[in-house]
Amino acid sequence: MIAIITDDPGWHGRQLMESFANRGLQAKFVRLQDCHFNLSGANAEIEMPGFADLPTAVFVRGVPGGSLEQVVYYLDVLHGLEALGIRVMNNVRSIERSVDKGMTSFMLKQHAINTPKTIYSSDYHYISQHLREGLDAGNEFVLKPVFGSQGKGLQRISQRSQLIDLSLMHGVVYLQEFIDCGHENGVDYRVFVVAEQVIASMKRTGQGWITNVAQGGRVEPVDIGLEAEQLAVSAVQALAMDYAGVDLMQDKAGVFWVTEVNSVPAWKGLQATTEYAIVEAITDHFSAESGLN
Repeated sequence: MIAIITDDPGWHGRQLMESFANRGLQAKFVRLQDCHFNLSGANAEIEMPGFADLPTAVFVRGVPGGSLEQVVYYLDVLHGLEALGIRVMNNVRSIERSVDKGMTSFMLKQHAINTPKTIYSSDYHYISQHLREGLDAGNEFVLKPVFGSQGKGLQRISQRSQLIDLSLMHGVVYLQEFIDCGHENGVDYRVFVVAEQVIASMKRTGQGWITNVAQGGRVEPVDIGLEAEQLAVSAVQALAMDYAGVDLMQDKAGVFWVTEVNSVPAWKGLQATTEYAIVEAITDHFSAESGLN
């Protein structure tokens, strides 16, 4: 039986469950909070509710937030399952890298992927110096929560009076140069990659400069072109993911930039723009990689 890791199955959970069932595969929703390490016997064991033995494979649909200790514990459960020979998708290391925007940017830059200039530091004076220099040069910046998602907590900085209070950012600042797309409202692109293939793309237009659907962004289908598709695939390869949602922006000169790579991407908004069954591509790859076909 497959374990689908999620706190909130919702629409995505139903899609996965139905797709697995159509393949003759059983699956069960599992919360990481309900999993336990039992290290009192001769073997290292992980206990999961509803499973007499370990699952045949694990699909990670979500990792809950919490304290540092809680998040480390949840990831330890997934690492432990991998250590016991269970296929986990996406793999835990890639989830860790992509949840952390700073490490995502580092990995992209290390692999020469086109991504905006970024400063990531816990030193207020270092951040302030780079921010002042950038603003004086006429640049703008986006302040992002390191572990944020869905466009929450974003702040656009265009003047010195907006200098950052580190205490409001949990002592760490992730500051990315703003990409001017040349439109009145923000525009970016979500490219969905499975098994190193682009299966769908959409254009997102924001009500303001933030484009996320959760913040009111409007979506439409788009043929993004081979160059952008190759950039998205390269970003996914750099982070060693099986599938991902890659966010791209195109500047006024027509250059594409990778702004984010999501290892636990939603696809409900994207599905509304295409007749292609996105979940089938995901479960087909998962089943093949897990030896379930």
